[in-house]
Amino acid sequence: MTIPRKKILCAVDFSAFSDAVVQYAATMHQAAMELTLLYIAPRRSDDDLTLKKHLHEFSRYSEMLAQHNAHALFTVQYGEPAAGILFYAQEHAMDMIVLGSHGTNAITRLLVGSTTETVMRRAFCPVVILKTPTNTLTTAEQKVQNDSLHDNNQK
Repeated sequence: MTIPRKKILCAVDFSAFSDAVVQYAATMHQAAMELTLLYIAPRRSDDDLTLKKHLHEFSRYSEMLAQHNAHALFTVQYGEPAAGILFYAQEHAMDMIVLGSHGTNAITRLLVGSTTETVMRRAFCPVVILKTPTNTLTTAEQKVQNDSLHDNNQK
């Protein structure tokens, strides 16, 4: 009897948050695990330059995975991120979804919703959400997060 491989979907957006998610997935990788890194592009483009950009970004993750002897399938889908993640996970019978939280504030989440929250609420399989510590963010990402906190404190 063969034990089926666990299928883990790791959603990425090529940010510092995604770096932490890929690092986490790489450390938990086992031989009996199939890891897929999924990027949902905002809209389909026939531009070869766009595809090359995505491949270049994925190559950075290849290096992270190689440090842990982990292997992954890289895939790009087009559309709205939460719907794309949920569709891919169900279509490919994933056993778990791993994604990062950008730490959006509660007001924004209430008015707009977040990809992470939507996936968490609607997924048919377990979802692991990694809240990325501020010290792993780029300077620009830290500024956005700090501005958001500052705006909320003034309200």
